[in-house]
Amino acid sequence: MTTAQEECKGCGKCCKQGGPALHRHDLDLVRSGKIPITSLITIRKGELVHNPLTGAVQPVAVELVKIKGAGKQWDCCYHDGTKGCTIYDYRPQACRALKCWDTEAVIALIEKDTLSRTDILQEDHFILPAIREQDRTYPCHGLQKIQGSRHQLSAELKDQLEKMAGDEMRFRMQIIARFQLQLSDELFYFGRPFFQLLQALGVRVSESPSAGIRLHWDR
Repeated sequence: MTTAQEECKGCGKCCKQGGPALHRHDLDLVRSGKIPITSLITIRKGELVHNPLTGAVQPVAVELVKIKGAGKQWDCCYHDGTKGCTIYDYRPQACRALKCWDTEAVIALIEKDTLSRTDILQEDHFILPAIREQDRTYPCHGLQKIQGSRHQLSAELKDQLEKMAGDEMRFRMQIIARFQLQLSDELFYFGRPFFQLLQALGVRVSESPSAGIRLHWDR
């Protein structure tokens, strides 16, 4: 006779699917340093991600701040294969809601009452002007269109995207140099570089000191 599951078995399968997005309930965990920003990555509004509700890769409707992944499979960075969750006593709201045998509660949290970078940072934080400039100058809202018609894009649009990828990378490098940021800070403050978002769509990227970032739209 099969008994219905009613509690977590500690297998870690959920944790191996990536770190959770943070919600307003989790703000004190970040502000207190229990979950430092060095453990976080920002998914900017418009980035393409897997939506568990639809099963499709589509743009996120809101900015998300997630716990980073680690390793080749991008497991939650706080999951230890031997010890399990290393922050279990102060795990985020999504982790507390998640039951692999009954996902209704965690699904209800998707893109609801989520934390953004501006929620986490103080109003006078030195990096906020740069974050606003990035969102204004290098938005992600056109990625879905590129995803659906990558092989039909005009040469002009491809040139624009290549310029945008290069400009966004130079912008990052200037901010990193000015404030002496580490990679662990950069991924929270600015998310992944624009060229990496294009790579996920199948665009090959090369870079050289003379030519900068080049995009290759192979068929």
